[in-house]
Amino acid sequence: MQRLTPAEEQVMIRLWALNEATVKDLLMFYPAPKPAYNTVSTIVRILEKKKFIKHKKKGKGYIYLPKIAKTEYRDYLAKWLLEQYFDCSNQAIVDHFNRSKQLDELL
Repeated sequence: MQRLTPAEEQVMIRLWALNEATVKDLLMFYPAPKPAYNTVSTIVRILEKKKFIKHKKKGKGYIYLPKIAKTEYRDYLAKWLLEQYFDCSNQAIVDHFNRSKQLDELL
């Protein structure tokens, strides 16, 4: 698996929430100013090439569905973060959240 760009993550977050969507459906969930239809369509095609989503034909267009579950990508990102920023140390990540007081807010 590979990391997604911020723009790709935004599309995936919307698609995970909807479970299936057209490009037009995805656009509805963006705040103003919305990206151009062609921009989102291009990102969707890139995500298909990366095997994060798949499509099925509907009328003249396509409906897109996630191939990778949000939890699967989240687990991948958590592992990547631990390896890249915390030297694979669970204690280092806990210490980080303790210092920033974010862990207290979660508990």
